[in-house]
Amino acid sequence: MEIDLTLGIALLSLLIALIAAYSTHLQWREASRANIQTRQLASGDVIMHFTDRFFDLLKDGDPAEKVLNDDNWAYMFWSLHATEFYFFHHGLLPKFMYTLWMSDLVNLYRSESGDRIRDSHVRYLDVYSQDYDAMCSFYEYVFVLSRGAKDEERRNRELSQWITSWYSQNASPVIK
Repeated sequence: MEIDLTLGIALLSLLIALIAAYSTHLQWREASRANIQTRQLASGDVIMHFTDRFFDLLKDGDPAEKVLNDDNWAYMFWSLHATEFYFFHHGLLPKFMYTLWMSDLVNLYRSESGDRIRDSHVRYLDVYSQDYDAMCSFYEYVFVLSRGAKDEERRNRELSQWITSWYSQNASPVIK
């Protein structure tokens, strides 16, 4: 009888431990889902913030013209790009969205006044980004890609592939 009681207590303890483990697993899975949703919402907020800032700048006129003729506007524009890069570099901005924005930058670089626009960007980088080599070299290669393929679809595909490759080699998901 004593053995049956000990065995019964052991089986009951095992059953309670299994239920607790399963409950913990369910809670962990739910917490993981909540964490993913929170990160997705935060990413959406970041995207909307940058998009709003960009559209606020567009209210003042054509970016190509404004970059070349308004130093204050150019500063805000390049500062926006620098901040977006920082968030991208640290994994807080989705690659696909950042790639779309870089396609727009490539189009500016390819515009009639693209070399002068690039010069404006380089002046900003020289003054404000001397301690962020990753950003400077990133934008340097974006400019190189802008001078590549004549076909826009091919150029955008190459840009996307390069950004994905760059991110996999250089991402720094911890904010510094």
